[in-house]
Amino acid sequence: MKNDRSPTERRAYKRYPVQKSAFVILRNGSMNPGQITEISLGGMVFRNICKNGNSPGASEIDILLADFTDAFVIRNLQVKAVADRGISEENPISSTRLRKQVISFGSLTPTQTSRLKYFIRFYTSSSV
Repeated sequence: MKNDRSPTERRAYKRYPVQKSAFVILRNGSMNPGQITEISLGGMVFRNICKNGNSPGASEIDILLADFTDAFVIRNLQVKAVADRGISEENPISSTRLRKQVISFGSLTPTQTSRLKYFIRFYTSSSV
C-alpha cells in the first residue's frame, strides 16, 4: 500500500531565501566568508570555499550585509553545525572546494533575536 502523505516537516522555523548579498563570518580565524542563501529564526544555510575540502568549524559567527548603503551586522551568534557537504567537484589543480553548510542558532540574546527578525523581514522574501 502506497503512503501518499508528504513527509513531516521537522523544522521549527520556516526558511527564507536571502535577497541581498549577505555573508557569514566564522569566528574561528577563517578568512573565507560564506554567502548566506537561506535563513530562519532557528538557523541558516550558507556556501563557502574551503581549503583541502575541509570545513573549518566554528561555534560563533557574525552576519553582515554586503551593501554599501546599509551597515547591518549581527555579532557573536552561537551556532551548531547541522550538515556540511561539498557542492563542487575537487579540482586537481587546486585544493579548494565549494561547500554547503547548514547551522542552527544556539541561545540568542533579545537584541540578536530582534536583529535577526529585522534581517528576515527586510532582506529576505518573507512576510514575517
